[in-house]
Amino acid sequence: MISVIVITHGQFGQELVRTAQDLTGRQENLTALAVTSDMGPGDLATLLMATLEKLPSQKGALILVDMLGGTPCNTALLKTKDRPVEVLTGVNLYMVLSSINNREKMDLKALAVKVTEDGKRAIVSAKDLLMKKLS
Repeated sequence: MISVIVITHGQFGQELVRTAQDLTGRQENLTALAVTSDMGPGDLATLLMATLEKLPSQKGALILVDMLGGTPCNTALLKTKDRPVEVLTGVNLYMVLSSINNREKMDLKALAVKVTEDGKRAIVSAKDLLMKKLS
């Protein structure tokens, strides 16, 4: 099973994981790390490496971060460049759910593609979509 780690500024990632588990039930090898104002990149790097050791997976890990260029993204990229890890940005609830639902069915690269596509597909103008269906 591919491990999934959500890393965000503040408690956003922890809430995404909690909500996803409210919908799917308790999940193994799924966790969230919060970057707080009192943490530096070194603190996050230490926490991330400890988490990867705690959630070992021969199939690798998918790391979902909040934004490109932020501390979660940059740290994940730098610390996992020689590991079987994919880092995806722009995490949303649908991406977390997709990763949970598909991580046992495909390899890491295919999962990264699927989760990215699903995350993009979940971002729509709901009003425009409704108006299109009504016309």
